[in-house]
Amino acid sequence: MSTRLEALSAAYLCGLRAYLEAASEAGLAHAYELGRQAMADGLGLLDIAQLHRAALDTLVLPAAPADREHLLDASTAFFNELLAPFELSIEGYRAALTASEERFHLAVSGAMAGLWDWNPQTDEIYFSPQFKRIMGYEDSELPNEREAHFGAIHPDDRDRVAQRMKAHLEDRLAYDIEYRVIAKSGEVRWVHSRGQALWNASDTPYRMVGWILDVTDRKRDEEALRTSQEEMRRLSAHIQQVREQEKARIARELHDDLGQQLTALKMATSLFEHTADKDRGRADQHALNGLYTMIDNLVQSVRHIAADLHPVILDDLGLIPAIDSLVDEFSARYGIRVVRHIDADGISFNRECRIDMFRMVQEALTNVARHSGATEVVLDIERVDPHCIVRIVDNGRGAAQQGAKGRHSFGLLGMRERAALLGGEIRISTSPGKGFALTALLPLASIEAKPTP
Repeated sequence: MSTRLEALSAAYLCGLRAYLEAASEAGLAHAYELGRQAMADGLGLLDIAQLHRAALDTLVLPAAPADREHLLDASTAFFNELLAPFELSIEGYRAALTASEERFHLAVSGAMAGLWDWNPQTDEIYFSPQFKRIMGYEDSELPNEREAHFGAIHPDDRDRVAQRMKAHLEDRLAYDIEYRVIAKSGEVRWVHSRGQALWNASDTPYRMVGWILDVTDRKRDEEALRTSQEEMRRLSAHIQQVREQEKARIARELHDDLGQQLTALKMATSLFEHTADKDRGRADQHALNGLYTMIDNLVQSVRHIAADLHPVILDDLGLIPAIDSLVDEFSARYGIRVVRHIDADGISFNRECRIDMFRMVQEALTNVARHSGATEVVLDIERVDPHCIVRIVDNGRGAAQQGAKGRHSFGLLGMRERAALLGGEIRISTSPGKGFALTALLPLASIEAKPTP
């Protein structure tokens, strides 16, 4: 027996003897102080039970049988008072534990996490109601069975989850993983799961507790961001390629068209200069007519190249006349009828938006000519507050929604980019055999000219 326990045992025996001789509040107060001293000395309940038993053997057992019941009752009262500090301490621990559990549950509830608690030895498991809600189930619909969740993990992710769990239980590596689950509705959702196992003295895991958090929206946002970044990279590369191609096209036209016409003009001028005097009179008018024709062709070529680079009519007459001219040229070139419903008289388009809107219509019509096999196009431009709506619908072969992205993706990317610069968006509607509809929703606040003060 330790020195502290011996000293306390002697004090307890003395105090109990005095209390049995004359029960009093002072005696019970002395028992309470002995209990506080036992706690301060680091003695446990087993130590206290041993010294109480020894005191009973000394003070109660030798007594006459008629006195023992009274002595036992008094001893029990003294012993209970000695235990009071221990009971208060235990209640404090319980209260602290309860408060800690409440804080944990509040934190988990605030994070919308679903809890799970698993016994690896018996395979018993508990799923919280929030866990089941993440999976799309009511509390009573999903049984507390491990297979109920493991079977819902996406087939492509099951081995990865199982390997991570094994690595945690056997090698104590962190269990922190994101994987897909198939909810009750059949929807594929993403969850983030973390857990921590407990091991006994023989290094066997006997409990594992963790949570799952629905991260589907974050995953979708990340995928949308990756897709957008990839599209931007592809668009940037395509723009650079188109820029170089445009430079090459202009150079070819200047060389092949203007160059040839200028050469012919030079040769005609030289021939005119060397015409014999006797033939000069008859040849003058004929040669001049030929020169005039070449010059007219040269001017038309220059105008055509300039119009391709930037339509002058857009600056001179405005957006709607420029689109009308574009549509007339489109119909004449491709033989595709265009039905126009343009009701934009109430919109004063600002200078910055005109080229973007013109190019969107131009690209949409180009796509119709190249890809749709259509015989008719409907072009709508109208004001539907707070938007200006531009809609191009053809009666061509159409495409599946997914296939529509690849059919002329760079053209669509360019149109989406132009619409985004104006604060708007592009919407596509198509299906095989049902034509192709492209709608641009453009905020009036971005495209209307601001009134001058």
